[in-house]
Amino acid sequence: MFAKRSTIFILSTAAGLLLAGCALRSASLSDLPEQDLAGHYTSEQGASWFRPCGVADADSRWWVTFTGRSVAQVEQARSTGLLQPGQQYYVRWKAAITTGGEIGPQGPGLPALLVRELLEVRPAADRDCAEPQVAR
Repeated sequence: MFAKRSTIFILSTAAGLLLAGCALRSASLSDLPEQDLAGHYTSEQGASWFRPCGVADADSRWWVTFTGRSVAQVEQARSTGLLQPGQQYYVRWKAAITTGGEIGPQGPGLPALLVRELLEVRPAADRDCAEPQVAR
């Protein structure tokens, strides 16, 4: 009887800690500072990638997650044909950069974006990133 109660207590405590950890992580993501970023965006089935202007090629493939206002903006751009899968676009947006592996498939230490607002979307051009436009 004692072993059964101990097991239930341990499992319920572990579940509570896990849920609390998730809640803390989610709260911290919404608190991340946003910044204006510019670069090239490509979406594929099940994936969205951003290559920021002014960042070395080795660091330039960032996972994209749309949040807040940007979700509706992206849906509208897709429904009007402005964003097509597999095409590259120049974008400017307000986003928070994460590096802790909280979002995306790349894991801790590699950048990922929480895009909060789209400022500009257009087909990519050769001189889009002629001058560095993002600081990390």
